[in-house]
Amino acid sequence: MSTHLEAARPAASSVTPARLRKLRAELHLQRRFRVGQLEDLAAAVAEPPSSTDEAERQVAHALAVAAESALSDIDDALQRFHSGGYGKCEHCAARIPFERLEALPMARFCMPCQYRKETSRLPQRTWSSAQWPSS
Repeated sequence: MSTHLEAARPAASSVTPARLRKLRAELHLQRRFRVGQLEDLAAAVAEPPSSTDEAERQVAHALAVAAESALSDIDDALQRFHSGGYGKCEHCAARIPFERLEALPMARFCMPCQYRKETSRLPQRTWSSAQWPSS
């Protein structure tokens, strides 16, 4: 027998206006973090070579590239909010489950399409018996 609280609770994967507000707020929070991170990394990369060794500069540069990519994904998700496409798979137009959006608010694809996208990029390798990694 269900209580009135259980009946009022949305299904696990339904996307309600309140849940969308929470996801949008999370995206804005992540955006502020990435902008701040990029500012800090730009300062680290710009320091004179005498105060920062080359390895640290390379790490800061790699982190900046990753932060720029994450910021781009966040901005794309916010644009989808504005255009009405947020929460729909960009490939098949299926609804992306709330649990996936909650874990990765900038998700562009449903899990099946994401899997196909990632596995289609993997290089196809054929191994001869002599090339198999030893266990």
